[in-house]
Amino acid sequence: MHLSRSHVSGEVFARTGYELGPSVSACDLAFDEGVVWEDGLTEEEAVVVGLWNNPGYQELLADLDISQADIIQAQQLQNPQLLTMLPIGVKQWELALYAPIDILYVRPIRISAAELESHRVAERLAQDGLNVVRDIRVAYIDWQLAAQRSELAVQGAALRSEIARIAKARLAAGDVAELDVSAIRLDALVGASDVSRTARDADLARERLRYLLGIQLTNVPLSPAPLPDAPATKFDLPSLLGDAVSSRPDLRAVELAVNAAEARAELARRDIWQLTGILPDINARGEKGFEAGPGLRFTVPIFHQNQGAITRAEADAERLRRQYINRRDLAAWEVNQAYIQLLQAQTDLEIWRDQVLPQAEQAVTSSRKALEENTVSLLLVLETTRQLLTAQQREREANAQLRRAIAELERSVGHRLLDSAEAVPMDADILPVSRVDVGEEMP
Repeated sequence: MHLSRSHVSGEVFARTGYELGPSVSACDLAFDEGVVWEDGLTEEEAVVVGLWNNPGYQELLADLDISQADIIQAQQLQNPQLLTMLPIGVKQWELALYAPIDILYVRPIRISAAELESHRVAERLAQDGLNVVRDIRVAYIDWQLAAQRSELAVQGAALRSEIARIAKARLAAGDVAELDVSAIRLDALVGASDVSRTARDADLARERLRYLLGIQLTNVPLSPAPLPDAPATKFDLPSLLGDAVSSRPDLRAVELAVNAAEARAELARRDIWQLTGILPDINARGEKGFEAGPGLRFTVPIFHQNQGAITRAEADAERLRRQYINRRDLAAWEVNQAYIQLLQAQTDLEIWRDQVLPQAEQAVTSSRKALEENTVSLLLVLETTRQLLTAQQREREANAQLRRAIAELERSVGHRLLDSAEAVPMDADILPVSRVDVGEEMP
């Protein structure tokens, strides 16, 4: 039995809450009607769009048709062969019809191997779907973080400019030294440079996301929706490891590959004699006139008994068994790594959000007030401002890292761990989206 795109879509939906969407031609895109571009793209909407249109994943899904073709080919019966000798001269007319009869015990194994391979492809594509969901979520988080860094750079540049303005006024009044003002001016220039750099970083992150969503050469606008804070999470590591080993599609794919290799080895053992029935063999003029009778044609396994093909198939099965062990241990390592990263991100976020950031904000408020009263140096105000900007950036980075760790942990385990997001209903609007020329400026 061939597993179709709908089966893979069901597997991905059961594990992530997202479907693959409809199959469209290579030149078209499909957008869900629930995706509203004008109010900003959310993380959930990005995953829906990307899973439906990601060019790399759509290329991999073509393997389903290839595996279906392999099953059809395995099911096909070999056409009979007709041999005839023309009655020229004293040669009598002969006719023989050859029909392969080894198909009776070879064909079922060949079909079984092809079906196992189809199932392996489906499981692999389900794992590829998990990878695509993870990649889109991480790219979306990186894009949001880059946009936040750009906003912080603008705010920081404004703060530095304001401090530089106050410093200039105090220098004119003779309250500060030129050396102090020079340091503040330099810091303001650095802040202006950060604005330009972080804006370009945000553009790069946006373009990477556009590619993963499959909208690189379209006029579809892309603006971020507000990113919520990462949810509080607590997982049981042994349970996560057990889920990964027992349910990850890539491990199941290797198991099916082992079964397919074993079926091919059995096929190689049986495909020694290559029996062909002669039904019938006819001679036009024999000693008793018209003669006809059945017969057999087969390979005599004297010089070899197909040892090469058998050994190759058995070695392939053994390699896949060892590959399963490797993939199983790799899955456990990925879960452990993602879990440790999640714990570290949670700790960092708590420190920066609950401890460092409030103190940095209070320090800036106090220093700015003291500056207005001319009871503190400009360098102290500058230093507290730097600390606030650093704390704001690190708090956002920790929040992004926590969301990345959750996305990676869910991919490593093989299914969704948080139920905070609802899947967008699959109501496809298939659009032959107008693609812009490569040279045209995109939004």
